[in-house]
Amino acid sequence: MKKRYLNIGIIIFVLMFAAGCSQQQANVSMDVDSVADGIMKAVTFKDQMSEVKEKTALTIYGLDAASVTKAKVYESTGATAEEVAVFEGKDEKAAGTVKEAVQKRVETQKESYKDYVPAELEKLKKPLIIEKGRYVVLCVADDTSPAQKVVDSAAK
Repeated sequence: MKKRYLNIGIIIFVLMFAAGCSQQQANVSMDVDSVADGIMKAVTFKDQMSEVKEKTALTIYGLDAASVTKAKVYESTGATAEEVAVFEGKDEKAAGTVKEAVQKRVETQKESYKDYVPAELEKLKKPLIIEKGRYVVLCVADDTSPAQKVVDSAAK
């Protein structure tokens, strides 16, 4: 009987812990500009990176302006697949849609670079894609660990 109560207690603890984690995720707040600019400063890119206008970025990612509150995107010249994108969705459901669009973008880039610059496929095989609450972050680079640190320190 004691073992049964112990098992029930463990289950309740795990469920409460999981609920707390998802609640923390929902309350995340990040400054899109600061995160994107922070990643640009922290990560070493091989190519020249340029900011893309928000409207153009939404088109590139196939996103509707109604689902995105703010976006900041940097792209390479095309000689590499390097890219940084930070999106704030209208809500968590919209963020899920944004994450799907980001994943689709990476897949599209894999197809584009497969024959164009095959060496870039390594970056595209291991992009940093993070979804935290309403926010989605993408970083495609040789080493994305500095980008992860920027996101972790910016998420409040």
